[in-house]
Amino acid sequence: MPLFFWRILGFTSVGIGMINAFIPLMPTTVFLLVGAWALSKGSPEWRAKLIAHPRFGRALRDWEDGRRVSRRGKRLAALGMAVGWAIVVVWQGISPWTVGVGVLLAAIATWLWRRPEPRTDGQ
Repeated sequence: MPLFFWRILGFTSVGIGMINAFIPLMPTTVFLLVGAWALSKGSPEWRAKLIAHPRFGRALRDWEDGRRVSRRGKRLAALGMAVGWAIVVVWQGISPWTVGVGVLLAAIATWLWRRPEPRTDGQ
């Protein structure tokens, strides 16, 4: 694929992730992970800047180091999924669709909690 495709995908994902950082219940890290991946193919220098970012870089580096997720990140993600699902249930009521969404979110939360946590300095 052409470099500009990877750059557009990378910058768009990072932009959405940065906007989501200010919107409650919207995922930030997922978009930054996609952005870092795409930028690694289209703009390694911008990927390096993203990985070195003082606020978001640590989570990206932890993910690259063995798919690790901090306990705080797991808690926030699980809380966001639970609150988001509760909003859907209040808005739509209990239906096969909302139950299916709840099961999917529970599966994602279970998978997330099974990810290892970041290494400490001694490991």
